Amino acid sequence: MEIITFKKIINKFDGVDKLFLIFLMLGVAVLIISLFRGILMTSQVQIEYLKRGSDDNKQATNKIFVDLEGQVIHPGVYELEEGSRVKDVLVMAGGLAESADREFCEKTLNLAEDLKDGQKIYIPKIEDTPSVPGYSEAKLGSKLINVNTASVQELDTLWGVGESRSNSIVKNRPYKTLDELVSKGAVTKSILERNIEVLSVY
Repeated sequence: MEIITFKKIINKFDGVDKLFLIFLMLGVAVLIISLFRGILMTSQVQIEYLKRGSDDNKQATNKIFVDLEGQVIHPGVYELEEGSRVKDVLVMAGGLAESADREFCEKTLNLAEDLKDGQKIYIPKIEDTPSVPGYSEAKLGSKLINVNTASVQELDTLWGVGESRSNSIVKNRPYKTLDELVSKGAVTKSILERNIEVLSVY
């Protein structure tokens, strides 16, 4: 069987026909290559689009929402980047209002704390927070705590005074002055100073 090759096909044509056939076959080859490149480029564009869409979705999930209320310039719900700190949402809210209890915030608010999605932060007014140091339990009552007659349970509500110190206070009675709480070793000077406004000896 005779094998027909490209060269034999060309040799069957002469002159202008041979030249025309060559250009025709080159054109077909160029067309095939162009189509193949178009398919590759389309696939690449689709891959890039899907990748970009995936990155956009990933970025969208890195947002958190924090509810900042109370004494700030602009209270409300704020959208922040994941990894933001308490100071960031305070800046977005315009900072603390004039009526905010700054001393309370300095003692209890950690500006470097990481925010969490759905977190709520409340900044109180000055009048909303205790003005006298000590446990709130000890200041809610209408009368002072008498160190000479108070029960262990009542003494236990004082700042820094647990069951052990309450028993020590009772053991060292009576007291003529509040300073004797320190001189008799019932409490430390700092504990007395923190509770001085809610204590009495009469």
